[in-house]
Amino acid sequence: MTYLSQLSNSGNDLTFKRKKEYIRYNFGRLIDDKLKFKNCTVLEIGPGLGEFVSYCNDQGTESMDVIDYEKEVLDYVSKKFKVKNKFISADVFPIKEKLGTYDIIMMTQVLEHIPVEKHITYLQTLYSHLNVGGVIIITVPNIGNPLAIYERYYDYTHETAFTDHSLIQLADFAHLKNSKMRVQGFYIPTYDLLNIIRSGLQFILHGLFKLLFMANGGVYPHVLTTNITLVIEKSGK
Repeated sequence: MTYLSQLSNSGNDLTFKRKKEYIRYNFGRLIDDKLKFKNCTVLEIGPGLGEFVSYCNDQGTESMDVIDYEKEVLDYVSKKFKVKNKFISADVFPIKEKLGTYDIIMMTQVLEHIPVEKHITYLQTLYSHLNVGGVIIITVPNIGNPLAIYERYYDYTHETAFTDHSLIQLADFAHLKNSKMRVQGFYIPTYDLLNIIRSGLQFILHGLFKLLFMANGGVYPHVLTTNITLVIEKSGK
């Protein structure tokens, strides 16, 4: 079974639509204004079935580069959506000279697959290709949520897992000049009744987790969503 077939078997048109709703709900305020500019440039690492590419196309952005180690994935996404350049690579280092500079760099569920010893230079490389005023958005599973232990070991290719604290540590260790960084949760879009109910139940569950962490003593996570996002913005000074 190929990676593309695995992706296709795990979703349908409704799943595709829901993933785009998650993008809008969690990142719309970060990227929508940028996507409206005619010359906005975007890089996505690991495009999957093209949910983020489709979202950007919907906003009018067509200057999109994508990176993946699977040619089949790149061919699928570039045929179905508007893509400028596609790069076949399991890493950014061998192709960094081919990359341009970007207003938005998106990486979803990818960093946990990269060996830990490469994380800092990987982040530094991405930041070197970010325009002033641009943003890097990196979403990973949140091991700070006790239930995320399953996701950590569900995929044999996962190299590590992250918490809100370790993501900020990584960005600090990279010494990214003129950067502003933060970690935010990855929340359920409250666009319909079912999701409102799910969000309410999740809020209660996370409250119980916080009580358990407090009773246990020591450090505890401040963000408990199943996934978390590192946001890095580059300022001009």
